[in-house]
Amino acid sequence: MQIQDILSAKGSAVITIVETETIQAASKILREKKFGSLMVRNRHGKLCGIITERDIIRGVADKGAAALAYRVEDLMTREVKTCRPEDLVKDVMEMMSLRKIRHVPVLDAKGELAGIISSTDIVKYRLSERAAEINVLKDLNRAKT
Repeated sequence: MQIQDILSAKGSAVITIVETETIQAASKILREKKFGSLMVRNRHGKLCGIITERDIIRGVADKGAAALAYRVEDLMTREVKTCRPEDLVKDVMEMMSLRKIRHVPVLDAKGELAGIISSTDIVKYRLSERAAEINVLKDLNRAKT
């Protein structure tokens, strides 16, 4: 099973934010879209980071309400682990688990943003895969009787 299998099921649309936007603007998007993170693009449109709910909480805890006026680039995580559509889900799942990452951008062969995979996406996909396997086993069992 590859990452592209999950993207095919869930879609590849990604909401991004520009690094110069405010934390308040990022917070509004996260709330409205019910997301846990946003991919951050620089002024050239290239992926340059990720801003998560946790990043924002840390910023507010450290700086108080003034953090809402900060720029996204001030609180975002710059070192973003990515994957490719052809990567195996088990490998990405292992990387996410070891690094305690909940969201991984998917980059195509040109290095462009092709989607995002969350730990929830992987769990949902694995559960549906297991349910399908169970149904096949039930059908085989019924056929024997």
